[in-house]
Amino acid sequence: MKLYNKNILIWIIVILAITNISTVGTIIYQTYFQQTISQNNQSEQIEIPNNHLGRFFRDELNLTYEQHQQFRDIRQKFHTNANVVTDEMQVKRNEIMLQLGKEKTDTVYLHTLAKEIGNLHEELKHLTFEYYLDMKSICSDEQKDKLFQIFNAMTNNGGEIEMPNKKQTNFQK
Repeated sequence: MKLYNKNILIWIIVILAITNISTVGTIIYQTYFQQTISQNNQSEQIEIPNNHLGRFFRDELNLTYEQHQQFRDIRQKFHTNANVVTDEMQVKRNEIMLQLGKEKTDTVYLHTLAKEIGNLHEELKHLTFEYYLDMKSICSDEQKDKLFQIFNAMTNNGGEIEMPNKKQTNFQK
């Protein structure tokens, strides 16, 4: 019986030792891994200016004069089209609020407005990726990598482009 108890105690000690070693190893690994991720994220962070975005792209991507002109045209086209869509979305949001404020709310109309806003939001997403792809199409391979980093920095968690001025912040709504 003593030998049996001794064997059980030895196995318990071995299991506890393995568990402790695994725990310590996991803690060390997680600490190192989190530091590495943190350092990589800090090195990849790009601060997007609040104004002069054209100059920012020109300088960050080292654009040629021709590329800069093309970027300007692409950006202007995007903003023009995106502003139309976001203005339409705001009109629909206002219609929803008016409908909600009525004595007898038309829920069928509310559902229609919600679908229309969804369609407009989809259109805005299409404009956004077309904007990126148009810009990407005129870049060299090195510029494409940097463009992706910049675009990633400009994009918030919802996938909307954070634009620098007040008119353009409508994209975030």
